[in-house]
Amino acid sequence: MTTPARIGALHALVGSIDPTQAAFSRAWPEADLAHVMDGSLYLDRSRGTADTAEITRRIGRLIEHSAACGVAGILFTGSFFGASVRAVRDTVSVPVLTSFEGIVETARMLAQPLCVLSTAPDSTTLLVEELETTAAARSLPLSVIGDVVPGAMDALVAGRYDEHDRLVLEAIGARSDERAVVLAQFSMERVIDHARGAVSVPVLGPATEAASRLRDILAHGA
Repeated sequence: MTTPARIGALHALVGSIDPTQAAFSRAWPEADLAHVMDGSLYLDRSRGTADTAEITRRIGRLIEHSAACGVAGILFTGSFFGASVRAVRDTVSVPVLTSFEGIVETARMLAQPLCVLSTAPDSTTLLVEELETTAAARSLPLSVIGDVVPGAMDALVAGRYDEHDRLVLEAIGARSDERAVVLAQFSMERVIDHARGAVSVPVLGPATEAASRLRDILAHGA
């Protein structure tokens, strides 16, 4: 019997764990997920109680721990931490993806304008910048705007998941343009099935796209 691929899923928010598990069930059900969470990363970044160098050191230790547990690949789900992940991921021999790398690859292939939606302003800014940088590097046309769902992150951190989900779904349903919706955070995939049923435009989730991207990298090296 073939042993399932073990994938390390590293989180800074507990609210990202269930959506990541659900995303792999959709995109790569054969994988075994090994979750690790360090909530201090989100707390210290949001409060300014640890600088970037310290955050990067912690992320490096998490990546090394996950790699030592026999994983074939690693996914870091925190949308704020892509630069830190890129700075330290070459210290391990398995592929390590940031939270945006899967969704950027999928979004660039959509032949329509995009709206990046997040529950935190920084996440919107970071993903819009990454999409623009990728498009420019590949000489691709791109029309992208960003938006934020007020109050949803506060509700998520406080454990008011129903409120978070309602706010995100209301924000998606209120859009009147034809832009595809690009969710910036893994935690937002809690509502992705409902969102896809409520609007006619594509709704992309970073967890699902990251699972597919990591699967392809391990299968084909690309």
